[in-house]
Amino acid sequence: MDTLQENEAMQNLPLRGDGTVDLAELGRMQLEQAVNQIMDWQADELCGEGNRRNGYRERSLLTPFGEITLRIPKLREGTYFPDELIRPYSRVDRAMVAIVREVYVRGLSTRKIEKAADALGFAGLSPSRVSRMTSDLDEEVAALNARRFEGMSFPYLWLDATYLKCRDEGHVRSKGVVTAIACGEDGSRSFVGLDVVDTESAASWKAFLRGLRRRGVSGVRCVVSDDHGGLVQAASEVFQGAAWQRCIVHLERDVAGWFSKREDKAVATAAVKAAFAERDPQLVRAAYRRAAEVVGGLSGRAGELLEDAEADALAYLDFPYEHHVRLRTNNVQERANEEIKRRTKVVGVFPSVESMMRLVGSVLIDVNEEWLSMGFIDAASLKDVRRAEPDEGPIPAEVLEKARVIVAAAVEAKRAA
Repeated sequence: MDTLQENEAMQNLPLRGDGTVDLAELGRMQLEQAVNQIMDWQADELCGEGNRRNGYRERSLLTPFGEITLRIPKLREGTYFPDELIRPYSRVDRAMVAIVREVYVRGLSTRKIEKAADALGFAGLSPSRVSRMTSDLDEEVAALNARRFEGMSFPYLWLDATYLKCRDEGHVRSKGVVTAIACGEDGSRSFVGLDVVDTESAASWKAFLRGLRRRGVSGVRCVVSDDHGGLVQAASEVFQGAAWQRCIVHLERDVAGWFSKREDKAVATAAVKAAFAERDPQLVRAAYRRAAEVVGGLSGRAGELLEDAEADALAYLDFPYEHHVRLRTNNVQERANEEIKRRTKVVGVFPSVESMMRLVGSVLIDVNEEWLSMGFIDAASLKDVRRAEPDEGPIPAEVLEKARVIVAAAVEAKRAA
């Protein structure tokens, strides 16, 4: 038996043209085999009761012996990555590599870019390798924007715009990159689209939203966003019958923007926050109106803003109680926005619109993968969700008095601080 194994091993030896053993290739083969064996052992240790292996995903790794193929085990539950064996190039890292390369090609390198290049080990990457990394990434980002959702319903949609600087037609311009998150009827959330949009143009917003509809984003009951010019009109036309929820965090900032005195700004913000801190719909409405009166006493314009925004700021109250916290803000977008802004600080100015979209798309794909195993809204509570008719009757006197006390207490606490 030992003789047979020895003969088989001899037959599998890599040979040069002159019949001698290619030691470099032999070292590469043995390294590949050893690394894959170690990963198999580690994955087996992670497979506890009820968990199983689920195939492999292949990844190339450049080593001093040459390029080896890693067969990284996949698990049915959870994830495995050999962090101690290899340094992963995430999608975002690959997007950064592509940006660094483009900056160098265009002769636009800065000290920030030099530091980013060193951190990514850019000097050791050949142009052909960078091209392969970029090509794969572009396909993934394109797939994100082309994904179809036939047969699915998305009751809630969150829209946000991040403003980034990039070179366009020889000039540095600020571009609005719009992202869309949808909550499906199964309770999961995911990014369903991104684009560069003129955020002041209703036509531009309409084109973006129509693109979502063409790909199957339907059944929308509520759209959540900041008060971007043109968005409300576009959303009402594309998703007819859907409510629009104005993000209360952005509304609070808009109110604060009318004040120059720090004390008045703090008092106004405290009054508004006190209203939104309540959970009973009737009490929230009463406290909101009382806060608008208090704010109006400090600034007529800020008070008018709150009065005009009431229906949109409180739209979330017409939906199931357990959805209120999710619906009233655009906080669901924060994770991606933080990563985008962190990376943008390194780049400063993107060398092109394409490189900007590649980085943003990479962030969104990574976040989507994180969300796969995370619940967002209970699926049972989303069944046949509809906007309830608002209670337009008079608010009882005791509720009005409670609201007055709540807002007054918040204002006095802020003034005493």
